[in-house]
Amino acid sequence: MKVLAIGTIAVALLGFGLPVSAGEDEFPCRATEVGRALDFWIGEWTVTSTSGEHVYGQNIIEWDAGGCAIHEYWDSARSGRATSLFYFAILEQTWHQVWVTSDTSLPWGLKNKELIDRQGDGTLIFQGQSLGEDGPYLDRTTLSPNEDGTVSQRIDISTDEGETWRAMFDAIYTPLED
Repeated sequence: MKVLAIGTIAVALLGFGLPVSAGEDEFPCRATEVGRALDFWIGEWTVTSTSGEHVYGQNIIEWDAGGCAIHEYWDSARSGRATSLFYFAILEQTWHQVWVTSDTSLPWGLKNKELIDRQGDGTLIFQGQSLGEDGPYLDRTTLSPNEDGTVSQRIDISTDEGETWRAMFDAIYTPLED
């Protein structure tokens, strides 16, 4: 029965002119440098404070939809689970992120961000406006690949429209051992 189902799917995809099996170069979201900008983020990670003393949790980052989407599965050591979807808007040539926790009423429970800066060292900066208990605030995430294979992530917020920023999360992502 599985063979019939796979064959049916293949026929349906071919009927819409979509490739059944494609190499990386055939995926339009992967065709540009900005479309591949989050490659360093893919993996399974242990997340610690920048000093390495406090474990924040674990994170799994996976490709989906031919490289046009990235799923993030966050498992916090203290505050539960969350997920995000990064997606590449090919016509805009930029990445977006939607972050969702199990309680979207909390200030950090639901965030929408857009890539606002790509730096020469591979650092990516996402920013968006979120709604907190005291009203709207700017939320900025900086992801940086490190030479040793780790990733730095810092989340800052501003309640004065970007005049000043306060760090809310500053961590190192280390690849999980196999």
